[in-house]
Amino acid sequence: MPLLEKIRRFAADRRANFAVTAGAIAPVLLGVAGLAFDFSIYSSQRSSMQETADQAVLAAVREAALQGWNTNVANAVVDNFVSSSLGQESFATAEYSAMVSVDQKNNRVKVSIRQDGHGYLMLGFVKSNPQIEVTSEAALASATNICVLTLDESAQEALVARKAAITGNGCSFFANSLNKKAIYAEKSAMMSADTICSAGGYSGALSNYNPKPVTDCPRVPDPLSQRPPPTFSGCDHKNMEIDGGKVTLYPGVYCGGLKVTGSTEVFLKPGIYVIKDGEFSLQGNATVEGEHVGFYLTGDTAKTRIANSTTISLTAPKNGEMAGILFFEARNTPKGREFEISSKDARTLIGTIYLPNGYLSVKGKSDFASASEWTAIIAREVRIDDGPVLELNSDYDATDIPVPQGISAASARVILTQ
Repeated sequence: MPLLEKIRRFAADRRANFAVTAGAIAPVLLGVAGLAFDFSIYSSQRSSMQETADQAVLAAVREAALQGWNTNVANAVVDNFVSSSLGQESFATAEYSAMVSVDQKNNRVKVSIRQDGHGYLMLGFVKSNPQIEVTSEAALASATNICVLTLDESAQEALVARKAAITGNGCSFFANSLNKKAIYAEKSAMMSADTICSAGGYSGALSNYNPKPVTDCPRVPDPLSQRPPPTFSGCDHKNMEIDGGKVTLYPGVYCGGLKVTGSTEVFLKPGIYVIKDGEFSLQGNATVEGEHVGFYLTGDTAKTRIANSTTISLTAPKNGEMAGILFFEARNTPKGREFEISSKDARTLIGTIYLPNGYLSVKGKSDFASASEWTAIIAREVRIDDGPVLELNSDYDATDIPVPQGISAASARVILTQ
């Protein structure tokens, strides 16, 4: 009876209840704390491994572009990153290994990093082999000079040639569209360049291409995406139309556009011509010539309409806001507008035609850029039809017009693809 009485009193004592409860939940609390600690370490190590893999694969591709696509060189670069970034951790029990694969055909390198041997307190699932594995892949955004780059990633036909010829001398054509007909050539069309590269596919006979297009290429980032647009203020001219005679024009803001018709000869003084809320239109037998000039087209209706019977000769500015750029479409304009340059004589177009939202259209019996030291086209889409001949060169050292960063192979960028 005395023993039973003591037990009864103990059970009724609230102080005893607390002691029992504390004793019961202590293992649970310790387990939760251990799991939280393990998850923190696991997440931190996985993050460090992924960052190391990303940096290592980017360095391996850059080195491959200089020394050649050699697996031994790539392994050495990656091993150096792993040992310097992960080998110095305070968690000395962890072991790291890297696997490297080199795809010379597509200018890609893939890296996988594995962790084993780390002692975790509570996480039983990380006792498998490997405990952590991360993967990263990188490629050259462009290994050659860019003559044509189409930016639309979903266009059914982004770079199109019908009964036309387009040649890239010492440079390449790139289409970012993932569509199976991203590059399209039909009938008597001919595309010729150092490389013809499609993120998706191509359509047409092999006889339409030289060389055969490469598919599943990494998409090339817009090399001018960070280029700031030129600044300007109020209108200097409104709805200007010129018909006949010889006229000299000066840089400024042409609100409502600039239209030249008839047999007019226009000479442009060096500088930036802002075409705002209207077209830059050449019709009839008009001729426009200008050295070191750039056109900035802004507003929903601002575009080019240069007809087939006209003559145009332009070189881009050597310096300033539009250095190396002939035509610059404002980025806040509607997508899918047509910018026509179909002049029968447009042999001198030295610089970059940059249409991030619009498409360049070249039609008829046009002679396009053949006398130019270099010409680059970066547009949402490019369509050439019904007889034009485009000859795009890349002799950058033969002129003092600067090449924007990212267009020449010397400034090609490396990008993560996985």
